[in-house]
Amino acid sequence: MLKQHWHKVDWTLMIPVSLLIIIGIVMLISTSSIVGFSNYNDAYFFIKRHLVSLGIGLGACFIGIITPHTLYKRFLGLLFAIVVVCLILTLTPLGVKVGGAQRWLDIGLFRFQPVEMLKFVLIVFIAVGLDRSQAYLNNFLKGCLPLLLVAALPLGLVILQPDLGNTAIILMVIGCLFFLSPMPLKHIAVLGSLCLTAICFIILSHSYQMQRVLAFLNPWDDPLGKNYHIIQSLIAIGSGGFWGLGLGESKLKYFYLPLQYSDFIFSIICEEGGFIFALVVVLLFTLILVKTYHIVKKTDSAFSFFLGMGCGLLICVQAIINIAVVIGLLPVTGLPLTFISFGGTSLITSLFYVGVILNISNDYEQKSYSIRS
Repeated sequence: MLKQHWHKVDWTLMIPVSLLIIIGIVMLISTSSIVGFSNYNDAYFFIKRHLVSLGIGLGACFIGIITPHTLYKRFLGLLFAIVVVCLILTLTPLGVKVGGAQRWLDIGLFRFQPVEMLKFVLIVFIAVGLDRSQAYLNNFLKGCLPLLLVAALPLGLVILQPDLGNTAIILMVIGCLFFLSPMPLKHIAVLGSLCLTAICFIILSHSYQMQRVLAFLNPWDDPLGKNYHIIQSLIAIGSGGFWGLGLGESKLKYFYLPLQYSDFIFSIICEEGGFIFALVVVLLFTLILVKTYHIVKKTDSAFSFFLGMGCGLLICVQAIINIAVVIGLLPVTGLPLTFISFGGTSLITSLFYVGVILNISNDYEQKSYSIRS
């Protein structure tokens, strides 16, 4: 039955996704070989693992395509319970602490970040909530606040890890979905104020996060210490100029710029490819978001619309935050660049989101869901 409808899938979404994946492979070969050879005596250590994650991610994308997206709504309660349990387990001895944050769960065969599961489950929850409570969205207490209160439980567990970067992604995506819904703007402003207040409290209660904010506000105070990452990133970006130094010609990747194959890979993109190559990357992410909107706008289901837009926003908002950090517009968050950076969990889940969007394109009727004008 599924084979009869493959022709309905909007495969054009895969064009910018595939181009970003190819750029990621090329840049990982350029940036990670020196680290792989130095630390593991294997210049292809990171790229081989990245290709394994890519293979798993393509499988996850296929699962997203063939699985009816309405099933996520049917099993939302079970999915929500599983992800909450996984988040709780990260705070136990099963959790793995890396870089001061206990975000990973070790189950023997592999490690993964439950927060990546949480992102999708919360998008499903918000999509269901906005679909079922459209008649109550004008009432703050009945339509708006309950959605945020339920989402606050797993988000509170993420904050305890602590993981402010992914918390910001989730809140920004939820805010965008609220804006696209018929929810009054004054209610969105109130919810936004509450979230901003909570984020400020979190930063003030964690000294290392406060230090990151202070380093962001005064990037030249400690150039060899806490501000080393961002200063080296800005040097790499400035070195690239308009046209770049050329593929493989980066100087900063030789142990001057930390995490040049992961969180700060966009810096090397700017150094080797210049402003032009960086602009291409930004435009490809923009095209993903525009194409996602074009796909989900054709559905007559509010749930499908918000689920698809949520998946597209999860991909692009993370990229926006990563780029903003690299160019010095936000404090360091530790988030990879979607589809490009080395990082298995992010790549796998992002490709799954693409599969979900493609499933929606396969399923819609030729109608249009009405959103805020």
